[in-house]
This record gives sequence, C-alpha cells and structure tokens, in this order.
Amino acid sequence: MKKLFFIIAAMFVWTNLPAQTNAGHEVNYYGIDFSGTKTFGATESGWEFKEAFGKINALVIAEWRKYNPGKFLDKKIEVMDITATERINDGIEPSAIDSGASVYSLTKDDMADMVSRYELQESEGTGLVILGEFFDKSNVRGSFVVVYFDIATREVLDFFTIAGKARGFGLRNFWAGALYDGLKGLK
Repeated sequence: MKKLFFIIAAMFVWTNLPAQTNAGHEVNYYGIDFSGTKTFGATESGWEFKEAFGKINALVIAEWRKYNPGKFLDKKIEVMDITATERINDGIEPSAIDSGASVYSLTKDDMADMVSRYELQESEGTGLVILGEFFDKSNVRGSFVVVYFDIATREVLDFFTIAGKARGFGLRNFWAGALYDGLKGLK
C-alpha cells in the first residue's frame, strides 16, 4: 500500500511540474513580449502602457540578480538577448492594449504566432520567452505566460501561466511587481 501511495504521489508531482517538461536545462532568454498583452480597469493610456512595457523588459536585464527567470525555473540561461522582443514591443498598437473585458488569456495559437515573429541570432536550441498576458487593475493582478520553444522550428515546446499581485510605485514597477510575485511563486 505504501508503494502504491508513493507511485501515485510521484505521478502527481511529475504531472504538475510544467516548467520541467519538454525543455532542456539550458535555454536562451529572449525577454518579455507584450504584443498580446491586454489590460482591464486601468486609467493609464495605451501609450503609457507601451512605454512601461519597454521599461519592464529593460528592468529585468538591469536587475538580473532579482528577476533572472533561470533561477526560478531551474534553468541555465546560455544567451540573454531581448532585442527580438524589444523590436516586437516597439510595434505594439497602443489602442489595442485595453481589452474592455475582465477576463482574457492567450491561446496556444496566439503563443505560436508570437514566437514565429522573433528575429533571432541563434538557429538552434531552446528559447525561453515570457509573454505578458493580462493586467487587471481592478484585481491588482498580472498574468504572464512562460513559453519554451524550439529555436530552429519555432514550435512551442511547453508553456504555463504565472500570476502575481501587482505592487510598486509607478506603472513600470507596479506591473513588474506582478511579474516578480509570479516568478517567486514558482519556488
């Protein structure tokens, strides 16, 4: 009976470790893609959010010791290059950021489309990108999708959502706080 319990427990733990499946230990980090991000309940304009998105992406690099997704995901970051996501984020249409709805999530097709647009220097390996998903000011929560993808084929290998409580002063820090809270929740 004990053996059966441990087998069932091991299966439960194994199936609930999405960060560990279908992705190797070494990954290339490409930043945060906000091109599919929607907001709800915020008073700031789309232009203000677009500017904050770029600042959040840069903040992760500037404060790497704090935000390094590799330490939360137990991955070794081989390459750290946010050029591709910066380019994508620069093309965001500010008027499309506010969702007007209290619920929103990215689909796997959305994720695959987003990943397919990256212009990367590397031609093989596993890529890691964080997708901004939904910033709900009314509930003070932000959600992000962690995506692993095959760099050669751009096939999404694995993904899972993290969410956290937004906090901090100013638009950048407020939503970066949700990212950090979500990452901390992985440990």
